[in-house]
Amino acid sequence: MEVDSNLVQDCKQEEDVERKGRKSSEQDRNRISKVSIIIAIIPILQIFMGWRYSQACPINKLIPHYSIVAGIVALLLVILISITQLITRVFGKTVFDDNVDRRNPNRATMFVGCGICSIMCINLSLFIFLLGWSVTGLVWVIDAWYRVQYIHAERNDYCHPILYQFTFAILLITTLLKVLFFCIFCKNTCVKMAMTKRRDTITSEDG
Repeated sequence: MEVDSNLVQDCKQEEDVERKGRKSSEQDRNRISKVSIIIAIIPILQIFMGWRYSQACPINKLIPHYSIVAGIVALLLVILISITQLITRVFGKTVFDDNVDRRNPNRATMFVGCGICSIMCINLSLFIFLLGWSVTGLVWVIDAWYRVQYIHAERNDYCHPILYQFTFAILLITTLLKVLFFCIFCKNTCVKMAMTKRRDTITSEDG
């Protein structure tokens, strides 16, 4: 009877851990979805500003081009991340549940799994490109920092103040956001690893 009581208690503890894990995961997904919607505003503004002032920065004509390309890539990245979150939320249990028989997966499961992996690879490629492109844009902006003037539009050292200051501010904000997302990713990964280790420990003790 004592063994059965301990077994029931361990099962309850495992269920509590899984329930907390599912709740935490759902909260993270909702938070990421809201943040993605807010972040989508930034690339839209980048595209508009680069297009609107495409001929208004003779000191470095690549600055508005940087803004347009960065906005397009960032917007595409936000859309793909949202699609990944949607697929994971709808089909996550089918693809990632440990109770699914891995030896006999159906075509739908394989298709969804391959689709998620493909989108994640594209996301990683776009993120790496955007990171390198941001460094390039930062070099262009900083290079003109001490030479730019906002008064005489006919001179070669002119750049429209809205375009230049907006581009600099966006570079600063996006750099901070990249660092923030990296920290959140590391934190979530560590939590999931700890939960998995704890679940495996409870399972081995039951065995």
